[in-house]
Amino acid sequence: MNKRNSKTWSERILNAASKEESITMGTLRSRFRIPRTEMDNVSFSGTIMRTARLMAETKLLKRTAAGEFKITKKGLKALNA
Repeated sequence: MNKRNSKTWSERILNAASKEESITMGTLRSRFRIPRTEMDNVSFSGTIMRTARLMAETKLLKRTAAGEFKITKKGLKALNA
């Protein structure tokens, strides 16, 4: 199995958030290279953005606006662990 594909969505989201000022659905879609034909907005939101919202509840991400997140110090520690 490819190491890139073995990461969980949480790990991939934290990694993306650590490299951007803030992340949105569009940012994550382009960073993960998911074409619209492969995963429509409903599936994408249901899978990836739900994970981001759960990560915000656990303080790994901070919600800065509707559908926009920023990594926290706790998130950086989790990413580096």
